This record gives sequence, structure tokens and C-alpha cells, in this order.
Amino acid sequence: MSTSTHADAQPTRYDKWLLKTMNDARARRLHATRGARRRIVVAHVVTTAVGLAGMVGAYAWASPWPLAALLIALLVWVPLTGFLNSMTRGLLELRARVLDERQRAERGEVHARAYRVNSWVMTAALLGFYIAWLAEMSLADLAVPLAATGLAVLTLHRLLPLWIAALRVQDEPEDDEVGEMDEAHEAGAPSA
Repeated sequence: MSTSTHADAQPTRYDKWLLKTMNDARARRLHATRGARRRIVVAHVVTTAVGLAGMVGAYAWASPWPLAALLIALLVWVPLTGFLNSMTRGLLELRARVLDERQRAERGEVHARAYRVNSWVMTAALLGFYIAWLAEMSLADLAVPLAATGLAVLTLHRLLPLWIAALRVQDEPEDDEVGEMDEAHEAGAPSA
């Protein structure tokens, strides 16, 4: 009886399509520099916060009007998420069978860092609610903070790996630099 591993599994048509989509060169110029990538991550974080505020506001005020902020944020959030996936080349969206060893190791490192950060955030939130309990706050007074914190922690759990992966992306060498490195390598010079 044989067992199959990720390396043994053949990519499906969906895997090939997703790999091609995540590595589309047309979007690369929009996030080619570290500064551009940071701006996109910050815009994604802010847009996510606006959307969450709309959700929590709808709950807190029992009104559907704050959901307008969520809908507007969603119109910006979706393309920004696409940019994040493009700049990480689908590191977190692609199945392991289409990733090489380096990419799988990078994915593990990103998830480990996000886990550590999220653990500290959950610990701080728990400590905060414990202090509120010691101060004898009622559950009714804590309803909105509990809902907001729970939603924020869940969102952080889902999106923090993507934000970390996007911030860790290195600049790609320009075509001229690649040509110079190839010429130096052919001439026998050590590479920098």
C-alpha cells in the first residue's frame, strides 16, 4: 500500500489556472517596490478596519446604515486582496502540491509568525476582559466590546499571514541587474 505526498500529487486544472492567475505579470509593476507593497498592505489593513467598524456599528446601534461602510470597504478590499495575493505569488492561496520546498518553508514561517502575534493579541484581549470582570462590569456592558474583539481576532487570524507574507516579499532584480549578474558569472567573477 503506497501513500501519496504533496510532491506526488499532480496539479489539477484549477491548480494550474490559479498558479497562472497569481503570477500574472501585468499587476507586478503596481507592487514592484517595497514602498508600494507597504502602501498596499496599509490600505488593506485600513479598509479591513473600516469594514469591521461597519459590521460592529450595525450590531452596536441596531441599524443597517453602518453596513454601507462595509459595502464600500468591500469594493476596495477585494482588489487590494488580489494585489496582496499577486505580490506573494499566491503563497497562501495555492495548494502545497504546486509550491516548491522554499515556498512551503516560507508559508510555514509566515504562519508561525502570525500565530505568535495572534496569540499575544488573544492573551491581551483575555486579560482585558478579565480585568473588566474584576471591575464587576456586567455582561450587557461588555456585549459590544466582546463582539468587536471576537470579530477582530478572527479577522486577524485569517488576514495576518497574508499581511506578513506581503511585507516579507523582496524586490525583484531589474532586467539590467540580472543581465549584469549573468555577464559577471560567465566572466568568473563572484556574485554579490
